[in-house]
Amino acid sequence: MSEPKRMHPISIVLRTLKLIKDAIVPLAIAFIALLRDMTKLFWWSPFALVGVILLLSGLFGFLYWYRFTYRMEEDELRIESGIFVRKKRYISRHRIHSVNTSANILHRLFGLVKLEVQTAGGGKEAEGMIPALSKLDAADIQQFVKRKENIGLQEDTENEQIREEWASYRLSFRRLLVAAATSGGTGVIFGFLFAITQQADEVVNINIYSFAYDWLSEQSLLLSILFVIGSLALTWMVAMVGTILKYCFFEITKQGNELFIRRGLLEKREMTIPLHRIQALKIEENIFRQPFGLLAVSAEIAGGATDADKHSFSTVLFPLMKKSELSAFLVELLPEFVVEPSFRKPPKRALLRYLFLPSIITVLITGVLIYSFGGYGLFAIPFILLTIIFSILSHRDAGVSWTTDILMMRYRELTRVTVHVNRKKVQAFYGSQHYFQSKKQLGTLKIAVASGGAKGSRFKVKHLEEHDAEDASDWYSFRS
Repeated sequence: MSEPKRMHPISIVLRTLKLIKDAIVPLAIAFIALLRDMTKLFWWSPFALVGVILLLSGLFGFLYWYRFTYRMEEDELRIESGIFVRKKRYISRHRIHSVNTSANILHRLFGLVKLEVQTAGGGKEAEGMIPALSKLDAADIQQFVKRKENIGLQEDTENEQIREEWASYRLSFRRLLVAAATSGGTGVIFGFLFAITQQADEVVNINIYSFAYDWLSEQSLLLSILFVIGSLALTWMVAMVGTILKYCFFEITKQGNELFIRRGLLEKREMTIPLHRIQALKIEENIFRQPFGLLAVSAEIAGGATDADKHSFSTVLFPLMKKSELSAFLVELLPEFVVEPSFRKPPKRALLRYLFLPSIITVLITGVLIYSFGGYGLFAIPFILLTIIFSILSHRDAGVSWTTDILMMRYRELTRVTVHVNRKKVQAFYGSQHYFQSKKQLGTLKIAVASGGAKGSRFKVKHLEEHDAEDASDWYSFRS
């Protein structure tokens, strides 16, 4: 039986900063509300409010550290935490699939890491998490998880086999810059800015969009165009910086039956992915990369996504590579997904189904913009043409293919996605056909695989030949 251990005291600072970050928006709203009616309050009231929040955050940070303990006992990792309500989490070593570490700037200053434990039944969040501990203690936990029951010659033989099955890929700095420039993260930045402006409207009672429209209306057309271009360039550069910070020093290594991923500049992350947890392989070619034969490789991971973004459960296995390099990459790291697809594509008569709904929606939105903004709304007309082009590309790229064990699905939204799934990993298989599809003898295929969320991840290919959809269903149900 091991003695309970506490985290490094720097976790007090980390917890305090997290509490402050979570409270920053309501704090700002309260601060502005007090400033509006300063005559009814003491001049120091807003500052006293800030001081009280900082003091309480520090106190709760200390109590969180003091009440948090962990220990390794028998075959369990035991974590106990909670200030007012005591939470006890006992995680069996046999249920743990991976132990991942990360280190932000504060961690690295003190030689510490954050440790996350992923299990088969975990969701998007880690089953167990220790915010700050020494690298030595983290290594002890990792060794505890990987401890083998077999000893002697058998263990030596297994270790020798592991050493033989070794492969590694690194992302060069040049590739990193290209990945950052073509990441498509600008849309995420715009979404973030939209959320911020919505909050600002409620706090300061100013319609930012109306203000921006009035300001642009007073400027010349050239200045308005330059402003829009400058805004796009700025968000693009911000997205580039974010991608560089995230994927700098990216390296993926296969050792035995596990993949190890290291990456990050400001926050260094180390992740372990057991191969049996990979439910589906995704090959993604966005509109900026596809013309140059570039793509990214990611995977759907069962029991929680080890490196997923908040809006997805995919884990990036390699941020950028040439299409010609994909086969060698898969042969070395994921040979079970190496296949030669022969896609069954939607027929020509399905093109109208791909065009109809997106075009109608785009025309309606363009009409509303022209009605609301007059001449400026005319800039939305090219989006009708772009919608038609993307609909045609969606029809051309879609398809399904299968071998004895692997199903491949290809579809396009803005990004062309090719999914490889082992039949045993498919959690659910759906075939659907609505009224208009039945008139054209078309059908839609959908599958679901286990992933970080409760509902898993779903993929679909629309408007296939009816008999192709039926053949795929037969393949899945072992009737073929």
